Amino acid sequence: MKIENASISWLASGLPYSTQFQDIYYSEDDELAESRHVFLDANNLQQRWSSAAATSSFHIGELGFGSGLNFLQTLELWQQCDERPRQLHYIAFEKYPLTLQQLSRIHQRWPKLSQQSSALIAQYTDHSEGCHMLLLAADVVLDLYFGDALAALNARMSESCPAIQCWFLDGFSPAKNSELWQQELMQALAASSDNSTTLSSYSVAGKVRSALKNSGFEVFKVAGFGRKRHSLFAQKSDQPAAASKENISATPWFDLAEVSFQDKTVVVIGAGLAGCSTAHSLAQRGWRVILTEAGSDLASGASGNSHLALRCRLFNADSSEARFFLHAYLFACRQFQQLQSQHDIGWNPCAVVQLANAMNKRRPLLQENLQQLYSEQIVRRLSKQEASKQAAVLLDEEAWFFPQGGAMQAAALCRSYIDHPNIELKLNTRISALSRNKQSWSVAAGSEQFIDADAVVIANSYGAAQLTQCQDLALQLVRGQTTEIPANANSEKLASVVCGARTVFPAAHNRHLISASYHLSDSESPDLEPHSEDSTENIRLAQSNFPAAELLSSNAGADRVSLRCNSADRFPIVGLLPDTEKMKTTYAALSKNASAKFTTRGHYLPGLYVNIAHGSNGLASCPISAELLASMINRENLPLSRNIIHSLNPSRFLIRDLQKQKEN
Repeated sequence: MKIENASISWLASGLPYSTQFQDIYYSEDDELAESRHVFLDANNLQQRWSSAAATSSFHIGELGFGSGLNFLQTLELWQQCDERPRQLHYIAFEKYPLTLQQLSRIHQRWPKLSQQSSALIAQYTDHSEGCHMLLLAADVVLDLYFGDALAALNARMSESCPAIQCWFLDGFSPAKNSELWQQELMQALAASSDNSTTLSSYSVAGKVRSALKNSGFEVFKVAGFGRKRHSLFAQKSDQPAAASKENISATPWFDLAEVSFQDKTVVVIGAGLAGCSTAHSLAQRGWRVILTEAGSDLASGASGNSHLALRCRLFNADSSEARFFLHAYLFACRQFQQLQSQHDIGWNPCAVVQLANAMNKRRPLLQENLQQLYSEQIVRRLSKQEASKQAAVLLDEEAWFFPQGGAMQAAALCRSYIDHPNIELKLNTRISALSRNKQSWSVAAGSEQFIDADAVVIANSYGAAQLTQCQDLALQLVRGQTTEIPANANSEKLASVVCGARTVFPAAHNRHLISASYHLSDSESPDLEPHSEDSTENIRLAQSNFPAAELLSSNAGADRVSLRCNSADRFPIVGLLPDTEKMKTTYAALSKNASAKFTTRGHYLPGLYVNIAHGSNGLASCPISAELLASMINRENLPLSRNIIHSLNPSRFLIRDLQKQKEN
């Protein structure tokens, strides 16, 4: 999952030069004017935005993000236009990203773009393969894909994404970087486009023109810039595509039909981290959100612990799960930094130190594996001495260090999430049933109150199991007890979150939080009263993180019990809920042949979504899950790959159960 950065040198003119491809990043003849001519003006963006002002979004794709010049100029033009769609969604691909330092140096050449540059640099990530979703403004999203462009395009769940309306082809010269101009990649571009899509490039090489023509584009030579005679413009052919069987995939049970909504009203059930983040993401997109909570206050469940730790869940090998938790963590880091810059959300970026021998004891994490998979900007190994210096207290062993991690007051974050005019909070409102009308959902809260909405998102943790539509989900209930102890002169020195057999947070208001016991419950109504033995155990195990016997007080202050929800595979459940009975009928043959082939897509309940089972990782996993759901509901580019989205899909348990059955 690590990525190789660009290798560049600096010309005497101050321009960057790629030593990998032996090519310049852009012309020395006024690179800003060239970018506007070849890309912005050629695709007639300003006029197209004005004509599409009533639409929800405009999607631009770019091969070869490089220094981000085309994006910065597109953003500047967008901000200057009075008439434009509601959202600009820019989707860029780059195999060898510039480092943040390199990018900053290049951007100094363009003082007129300093405002746009500052917005990008504040969130720019220069490592890790995959899609980095940067929310640069309420109406601007940059999805920055690092890695091979063809692989990334093929990994997109493109059938559930809108067409890309405009393409910028700005890779290095085809003679020096043929991979970015190959026929197969042009076909992938065409597959992500529609008949209104335009495309432009500085290159008019015969190989490029041929590849585009063979992929369904009409190609034209147009006036070039400066000393270059020609540049290229292409329009997707209006010829109908060859007939297909609805492009049914190898896993059709995960294929989602397009859902349309009339009034953009949604009920979100549950006002913890999952529900509040979902409400926020939808409200930002113009949805009117009714957020319901069975309790008397938001974050009254597991999200209500005084502090939660943000760190990346680590894996020994690359997988969909590993990539999800990596990008969830990175997105949460960016979002919290951005929100904290606007107002206090209770975020303390104090970093996290996780003792090496306490991590995932069932499958020990191997240093050589983690160093191959993860950038040091995400996690790095510290000696006992280095870890102790970081924590500012003596630790008992070497550790893994998360420099971007920290501690969050989750209740404060939830309040920040729902501070939006489009969100209405209804407390003491327990949802008892859901029923589908012709075009909407009726949500019953008790015997008298009903709320009608276009869509519903179930985000109330284990409480989802009480609703008929969720009863087949493989949920587990975990009882956890936290303990607060008074700080003392020694413990007040603790500067970072320390995770071991228990997690210990730096002192806040002269108290430390110790989190948390873990008891898998067989009962749907476990005991919520604190147990003295759990408190004693919390303090004992927390103390084991530190060799100094008197570092932590042994006097328990306050204890809190909450219930966490896990799935059977310890992965969140996020997406459209399946129509269980129809799915079982359609895919019944899987019970006899797990490899059976089908030509029918999955059956889902239109407009009914779920966002649950985040377990102890919710601070990291809820923000990106909320954005995924909001992108699904709004039919935007999805920020996670097809494999990750399938791994989150609520129907995965149903399909696995069918495949495990044997013929009687």
